[in-house]
Amino acid sequence: MPMQHLRFLLALSAFVVIGAAHRSLSAEETAPVEVIYHHAHVLTMNRDNAVCEAVAVAGGRIVKVGTNVEVTRLASANTRMVDLGGKTVLPGFIDGHAHPSRAVRMTEKYVDGRFGTTPSVTAVLAKISARTAQTPPGQWIIVAGSSSSQTRFAERRLPTRGEIDAAAPANPVMFLNGAHEAVVNTAGLQSLSITKGMHELKGARIGLDAQGEPTGVIQEGMVIFPDLRIPDQDLRRYYAKVIPEQWNAHGYTSVYAITPLQEMGVLRELATQDAPTLRYTIAVFTDPGGKFLPPSFEGLSLPSGSDANWYRVAGVKVWADSDVPMRGGAVSEPYAGPNGGHGLLNLSQDELDVLASRVQGAGLQFLVHATGDRATAMALTAFERSRATAGGKPLQRIEHFGEFMLGSDDLLRAQRLGIGVNVQPAWIATLANSTIENLGAERARGAFRFRSMIDAGLEPGFGTDVTGIVLETLDPFLHLWAAVARTSDVGTFVPAQAVSVTEALRMMTIWAARAQGEEDSKGSIEVGKLADMVVISEDVTAIAPAALRALKVLKTIVGGRVVYEAGGQAAPAS
Repeated sequence: MPMQHLRFLLALSAFVVIGAAHRSLSAEETAPVEVIYHHAHVLTMNRDNAVCEAVAVAGGRIVKVGTNVEVTRLASANTRMVDLGGKTVLPGFIDGHAHPSRAVRMTEKYVDGRFGTTPSVTAVLAKISARTAQTPPGQWIIVAGSSSSQTRFAERRLPTRGEIDAAAPANPVMFLNGAHEAVVNTAGLQSLSITKGMHELKGARIGLDAQGEPTGVIQEGMVIFPDLRIPDQDLRRYYAKVIPEQWNAHGYTSVYAITPLQEMGVLRELATQDAPTLRYTIAVFTDPGGKFLPPSFEGLSLPSGSDANWYRVAGVKVWADSDVPMRGGAVSEPYAGPNGGHGLLNLSQDELDVLASRVQGAGLQFLVHATGDRATAMALTAFERSRATAGGKPLQRIEHFGEFMLGSDDLLRAQRLGIGVNVQPAWIATLANSTIENLGAERARGAFRFRSMIDAGLEPGFGTDVTGIVLETLDPFLHLWAAVARTSDVGTFVPAQAVSVTEALRMMTIWAARAQGEEDSKGSIEVGKLADMVVISEDVTAIAPAALRALKVLKTIVGGRVVYEAGGQAAPAS
C-alpha cells in the first residue's frame, strides 16, 4: 500500500474515533441532568469496586459517575446540586427476602411476646391477661414471640395450652414461637375446628397427647392462621405508605416481598397508581408445601399499565421444611438432647420436583425455604432434575441456604448449578445460642458459613426475613456488623467465617440484586442503572468492625429523589 494511502487511512480512523467520542460526549452533556450529588465518597459496588466523587441523575437513572469536575460540568441552570460534604454513598440496600405486610401487621396488632421485651413465660401470660381485659370475648389475641423461645425464656419452655386458658378464658389465643410453630389455647382450638385425634389440617401439623387430645402445639400452621387475610384497606395503607416509610428510613430502596397469594388483588391495584418510594419485587405463596397453588401461574401477571421498575411479580415460594430454631428443620442426624427428632418435611421429593418444573415453565423464580441439610439436598436435587427435563438455566434459589448447616457437597452442587442463595447475616447475632442448643456445639460450628460460600464461588444475597417477630433484623447495619465481626449472643462465633466489609456490602447490594435477577438495573452505582442510593454517617471502609453496628442512614435516594432524610422530611413527590 502506498505510504500516502496509509497516512490517509490512519487519519480517517482517528477522525472517526474522535468523532464518535465527541458524539458520545455531546449526548452526555446535553442530557437533561436533573440532580447531581457531589463531593461524596461513592462506593459504586461495580465489578471493580470503584470509588468516585459524584453522580448525575436524569429520568430516575444514573447518567454519569466520576470525579466532581467530570460530573458537575454537566450541570445546567435547572440542575439541582446536592453537596454531600464528603459523606459515604452506597447503592440503595436491597432487602432480598421479607414479609413486609406481616411485619407491619404484627407491629400494629399483636401482643409483643419477643424475648427481648418478654423474658419469661410468666411475663407472656401477664401480657395476655392484660390484653384480655381490653378485648371483647371471642375475639382472637395473637402474641408474636421470638424464634426459639424455648431456649430464651427463663423457664426454658413455651407456655402451655392450660396456662393460656387461665390467662384468657374467654378469648382464643395464639402464641407464635417464631413463624413456624404456635401454641393455641382451648378456645383457639375450638375456633380453628381442631378436635380430638386430628393430626393435620390443611398442611398444619397438630400436636396430640397420648390420648389423642390436641396439646395446643401447631407446626407450619400458616394456612389456618386466624389473621392470614389482612383486610384490603389495611393492605393498601401498608404497601402504599407504611412499608415504604419504614424500609426507606433504614436505607432500603427495594424489597423482595414474599406475600400470600390473597394479597395480589391489592398489589395489582396499586401497581397502576402513583409510584411509591420503595420498589417491590414480589413472590407469592399459598401454603408451606405449595399444595394450594393455582394450576396455572398466568394469573399472576400485573396490569399492562404497571411499571416493572416499581412492581414486578418474580417468583413462587414453598417451604421444603420447617425451621431449625424450633427444631423443625429437616436434618439427617437427630437434634441434640433427649428429644432428638429429625424435623419435618412439608412435601416429598417428587412433589418438589414437579413444582420446580412448573415454576420454571412459567418463567418465574422458584424460591425454596430449606434450613436443614435434608431439605437443602432435596432442593438441589429438584433444581437439577428440572433443568434436565426442561432445559435452560432458570432463576432458582434456596432461602436461608446453609445458615444452620450444610451437607458435605452442598456448596459444590449449588455452585455447579449456578443457583441463587439468600441469607440473613443478623441471625448470627440473634440465633447462634439456640443453634448450639438445638444442634450441639460441634455441629453448630458449621452454621453461617458465609466465608465458605463466597470462597466456593457463590454470591450470597441478603434479606432481612423480617416478619415483625424480630424487628431488629430490619436494621441493615446489624447484618453488616454480624457478617464482618461475627459477634453473636454467645460471643464471637466461628471468626474464620467472617467476610470483609466490601463483601458484606455486596451481599446487601449487587449480590442481592443478582439473586433476584435484577442486577442489570439495581445493586450498583453505574451509568444506566436506577438512581437508588443511600448516604450513611461514616466511611464504612475506614472504621473498626465494632463500629459498624452504630452506623446511621442519613439520606435514602430512590430514582434520584431523596425520599428519607434523618431528622427531616422526605422530598415531596415530583
